[in-house]
Amino acid sequence: MGDLSVAPAQIEVNVLNAETAPPSPSLHLIYQTITSQHKQTQRDSKKARVATKQLQVAISKVAKTCSEIGERIAAIECRADVLESDLGAVTKQAAMHETQLSDIQWKVEDFENRQRRNNLRLIGEVEMTPQLVLLGTDGVVYLEYSQRFLFLAMSVARCCIASDWLESTPPTFNHWLARMCSMFYLEMGSYACKGRGRRRMGEAILAPFAQWLGNN
Repeated sequence: MGDLSVAPAQIEVNVLNAETAPPSPSLHLIYQTITSQHKQTQRDSKKARVATKQLQVAISKVAKTCSEIGERIAAIECRADVLESDLGAVTKQAAMHETQLSDIQWKVEDFENRQRRNNLRLIGEVEMTPQLVLLGTDGVVYLEYSQRFLFLAMSVARCCIASDWLESTPPTFNHWLARMCSMFYLEMGSYACKGRGRRRMGEAILAPFAQWLGNN
C-alpha cells in the first residue's frame, strides 16, 4: 500500500484554506434556484406566446382591413367608369336636346313672323324689310298688291281651265280671260301705287302670266 502519511505543514495549509474559503451552497438551495429560474422562463415564454398570438391577430385584422379597402377601391373605380359612361350619354342627350330646342326656337320664330305678316295683310299693311325699304312706299304697295292679284288670277284661271265648262267653250275664251285679267291687274297696280311709271313694271311682271294663260 502506498504511503498515506501527510506532512504536518501540508495539513496546516489545508486547514487554513478551508477556514478562508466561502461556504459552498447546499444542494437544496441550488435546486430552488434552478426551479425558480425554470418557472420564470415558463412565465416569460407564456407571455411571449400570448404577445405573439395578439400580434398575429392584429396582423390578420390589418390584412382583412387592407383587403376590404382594396375591394372598396375596385368598386369605386367600377362606379367611376359607370358614371363616366353615364356622363357621356347625358352629354349626348344634352347636345340632342339643344339641337331640338334650336329647331323649336327657329320654328316658333318662323311661326311668329308668318303670323305677324298675316296680321299685317289683314289690316292692309306690308311688313317693311331692308329689301322693301329700298323700293320705297309706292314700290312696296305695288309689289304687295301685284303678288296678291297674281296669285288670285292664276287660281281663278286654273279653276276655269280645269272645269268641264271651259272645255266645251271656244278656245278664244282663254285669250279673253287673259286679257280681262291683264287689264284688271294693270288697273289695280296703277291704283295701288298711284303712279304712271309703275304701269310698265306691271306689264313686265304680267307678261309670263299672260303667256301661261294663252298656252293653256
